[in-house]
Amino acid sequence: MSRTGLLVVLASMFLSLILSAPVLAHHGNAAWSANEVTVKGTLVDYVWRNPHVLLLWTAKDDSGKSVQWTGEVASPEAMMADDGWTRETFKTGEELVFVIRPAKSGALNSVIDQIKRPDGTLVMRYSRQAGSGAYAGALSKEEQERRDKAAAEADKSKN
Repeated sequence: MSRTGLLVVLASMFLSLILSAPVLAHHGNAAWSANEVTVKGTLVDYVWRNPHVLLLWTAKDDSGKSVQWTGEVASPEAMMADDGWTRETFKTGEELVFVIRPAKSGALNSVIDQIKRPDGTLVMRYSRQAGSGAYAGALSKEEQERRDKAAAEADKSKN
C-alpha cells in the first residue's frame, strides 16, 4: 500500500471514531436522577420521531403552579414492538400518570419509566430508554384485558 493510501485509511478510521462518539454518548443515563417520581398531567404534545418518542405534558408543581414537562422514551420502532404504540396511541388533552426519572439539573426534562391511564391501564411498562430490563416482561392477564378493552373502545370511537 502506498504512503498516501495508508494515510487515507488511517484518516478515515480516525474520522469514523470521532463522528461515532456522539452516538455512543447519546445513550448514557448520567443526566437522569436514579430516583423515580410520579407525575400526573395533561398531555400537550406527542412527538412520534427518531431517535426517541417525546411526550410533553402540563402538571402542577409543589407550589400549585402549572409547569410543562418533557419526557422521552425509546424509538418509535421499539415502542411499537414492546408496547404496541402507534402515532395514535395518545391524544392531546389526555390525562396520564407518568413515572419518571427527572433531569439532575432540575430542568423539567425526564426519561419516562412507566405510563398509566387514570383507570390504571398500563400504556408502557418500562421503556428501553429508561435502561430497565423489565420492559420485555409479559403483561399480566389483568393488564392485557385492560389494554384490549381500551383498544376496543378506541376503535369504537373512530367508527
